[in-house]
Amino acid sequence: MFHGEFHAPGVVTCRLHSAERKSTIAVEVEELGDVGIRGVASFHPPDPVPDLGIPKPEEVQNQLRAILASPAFHGSKRCQHFLEYVCEKSLAGEAGALKERTLATDVFGRPPRSELGEDTIVRVGAREVRKRLAQFYVSPEGIASKVIVAVPAGSYAPEFHYTIAPIEKVEKDAAPPALVVAKRPNRRYTVMRVVGAAVVLILAAALALWTGVAHKATVLTRFWKPVLDSNEPLLVGVAHPLVYHPSIRALKLSERNLPLLEIPMQRALRVNPKELDGSDLIPVPDQYVAFGDMAAVNQITGMLARRSKGVRLRFANTISFADLRQTPVLLVGGVTNHWTMELQQSWRFQFRFQPGYSAVLVDTTGKANPGAERHWSVLATDDDSTSEDYVLICRLKTASTGGFMVVVAGVKWFGTEAAGRVVTDADQLAAMVRDLPADWEKRNLQVVLHVRVIGNTPAQPEVAAWHVW
Repeated sequence: MFHGEFHAPGVVTCRLHSAERKSTIAVEVEELGDVGIRGVASFHPPDPVPDLGIPKPEEVQNQLRAILASPAFHGSKRCQHFLEYVCEKSLAGEAGALKERTLATDVFGRPPRSELGEDTIVRVGAREVRKRLAQFYVSPEGIASKVIVAVPAGSYAPEFHYTIAPIEKVEKDAAPPALVVAKRPNRRYTVMRVVGAAVVLILAAALALWTGVAHKATVLTRFWKPVLDSNEPLLVGVAHPLVYHPSIRALKLSERNLPLLEIPMQRALRVNPKELDGSDLIPVPDQYVAFGDMAAVNQITGMLARRSKGVRLRFANTISFADLRQTPVLLVGGVTNHWTMELQQSWRFQFRFQPGYSAVLVDTTGKANPGAERHWSVLATDDDSTSEDYVLICRLKTASTGGFMVVVAGVKWFGTEAAGRVVTDADQLAAMVRDLPADWEKRNLQVVLHVRVIGNTPAQPEVAAWHVW
């Protein structure tokens, strides 16, 4: 619950109190005239307006369609699916069935018996939906809405209620909201403007305090400011893994051992290993992108598109050194990205290859004592599966190019996908920089994060090490 108070003449001071957060905000408006005003405004995000009843299902469905089509939810299919699913279940009288495991299975595609102790995808998804709902309801379209759709904290069951009384339910003798105005006879219109401005300030500031949107947006803006301020589009250099195709001879050998299909589909080779040799593995460069790299690029370019920032997408090995000097750059991927490996020579945290491992992140401060270097590694497997990964996120101005650069890279592709989420999600980014120096955005930084991988999906990462200089 929030309470607001404002007074004049001279300035209008708004004070807001949150019973949950115990926070106060003061808002001042410049000289508005010799007018005395006293009033109180309250804001109750989760509570229905009394005696107005519950919106009809068709009203809720109309409001849901407007929310899903709004800019706040545009570009996030996962949030759209989450909100649509819980609303449909609730309208069908199945709100009691909206449990974490049910959502993990039906919305996020997790196996029914998956371990949810470490997998926070449902909780993270719910938090993202609540944030986007708050953004919608401070937009002009949301402010004009008559129906509130909310997902209260601590629950996955949505609530529906009216924001204002429907016209037909307003009684003729209903008393107006209490508001005492001390005004001079010739100040009527000035007073009304001051009252309206003060109330708007109170409600807007209350919503900002309630959701934390203003603070979170600041973290993202600080991180991406050099990119957003640049007149040039962001140059995205994607990793270029070397993939091997089976030879035509190997495919023909396999077809003899596989049953015929009415509809041809991709299938694993079925060939005796003794029938193959090295010539049956054909290298195919510059045609494939790892799923995690693609997911990271999608997250980052989508976030920038919402801020009207253009991008240019290229394989990293097609980018010239001159390109790196002329525009801000995002490098996606580690050991399979030419420029990540080339430019890391002056970094503290670097990627290395070691026998028996996919790759290793090394803290080079220990390189004076061979074998004493701190490192983070993932064991190599034939099918590339893993239960954990490590992430390197860099934000720096390189001495060699003089240009601004961001690097998001995992030891495996799971880490790269997780890195893309961190640098585009205000909550995760705020957690990453929480213990960094206050002026981190004015300096170079590297952060190593550890991430659990559950069912081929990375969970929310945790900081393992950082360096700012």
